Amino acid sequence: MAPLSAVSGVLSRLTTLVRSGDLDEIREIISRAYSPYELQCLGDAREFSAWYAESDFPGITVSGLSYGSPDLNAETLIRPQPLGTYLLVCEVTRGWVKVSSPGREECCVGPGETYVLDPYRSFRVHWSPGAQMITVRVAKETVERAAADALGVDAPVRARFALGGPVSPQAGRTWAGISGVIRREVLGDGIARTNPLVAAQLTQTAAGLLVATQRLITPGADARRTGTVSHAAVRRAMTLVEERPDRPHTLADLATSARVSPRALQEAFRRHLDTTPLGYLREVRLERAHQDLLTAAHDGSATVSEIAHRWGFGNLGRFAAQYRRRYGHPPSRTLGVESKRSPASPPQTAATEWGSHADGIPTGHTGQ
Repeated sequence: MAPLSAVSGVLSRLTTLVRSGDLDEIREIISRAYSPYELQCLGDAREFSAWYAESDFPGITVSGLSYGSPDLNAETLIRPQPLGTYLLVCEVTRGWVKVSSPGREECCVGPGETYVLDPYRSFRVHWSPGAQMITVRVAKETVERAAADALGVDAPVRARFALGGPVSPQAGRTWAGISGVIRREVLGDGIARTNPLVAAQLTQTAAGLLVATQRLITPGADARRTGTVSHAAVRRAMTLVEERPDRPHTLADLATSARVSPRALQEAFRRHLDTTPLGYLREVRLERAHQDLLTAAHDGSATVSEIAHRWGFGNLGRFAAQYRRRYGHPPSRTLGVESKRSPASPPQTAATEWGSHADGIPTGHTGQ
C-alpha cells in the first residue's frame, strides 16, 4: 500500500473541476463525472463542502473526491445510480466511508483501504466529515475481457465484485503497486499519455490485476470452480431474505430456496460474502430497523422496542449491542439526535460483526 503522504501528493496534482459548498452545483458536476446520484448533507448544511478533481489517459481515469471538513460535524450520504459502463476502485485517504449495496453487502473502509464498485447495482456511500478518496476508473468491457481470460472462456463475462476489498494482503500490495504506476502515468511522469500502445497495455494489465486481486463474484467464475456451489444459489437465498426479511427463516428454509444443502449454502455464503446465511439475514433486518428508526426520528411513529420487535429482535439488549457494533452508536441515538453524532468512532464493518457472531440468532427467535 502506498504511503498516504504520497497519495496526498497525487491528489494535489489532479485537475480540480469543482470546489464548492453548493449542493446543487456539486450534484450536477459529479453526476456528469460518475453517474446521476442523490446527495444529502447529514447535519448543518452550512458545513457542507465538496471537492472533485480528475486526470486521465485513454482507458483509465484517476479522480480525487472529498466531502465536508474534518474540523466540522457534517456527514454526507450519496446514492449513485448503477455506474453502467465502468468499474470504480476506491481508496480512502482520509476519514472513513461506509459503503453498502442495499440489502446485500456493507463495509466500512478507512485510510489506505480499498473497495470496488461494479456497474450492475446501486450503492449508498456514507462519508465521515472531511473524508477523502482517490479512485481509478476502468471501462467495464476491458475488465470483463480480463475476467474471461482469467476464466479461460471465449466471451466476456459479467464481472461482479464483492465489497470486501482485496482477496489477501499480498493481493492488496499488488494492486497498490499497479495503482501507483497508473497515477504516475496519468499525471504525466510516464509515456502512457502520449503513447496509445503503452496506454492500452497498462489499461489491460490493470484490468487483469483487478480481476486477480479483488473479490470476484461472477457466475462465470463460480461455474468453473469444481465442487463449489454456484453463486446463483447464494443469490436465491439472498433474494428470499431481501424480499421477506420479516419471515421466521431457518437455515433449512434458506437452503431449500437455494436448492442446495444447508452445509453447502453455509460454505457458499462464507466464501462469497464472508458471513453465514442467518448472519446475512440479521444484517438485512438491522438495516431495515435502522431505516425505520430514521423515519421514526422525524415523525415519532415508533419506539426502539417496537421497531426491534417488528424485525424479530426479541432481546432489546442484544439488539442494542448489535446495532452499536454496526452503526457506532445505540439505536436510541438514531431515534433522537442522529444528525449530531460524533464521527470520531466509525462503525464496525459488517464483515467483522458477522465474523464474531456466527449465525447471530437472538434468543427465542428462529432464523435471526
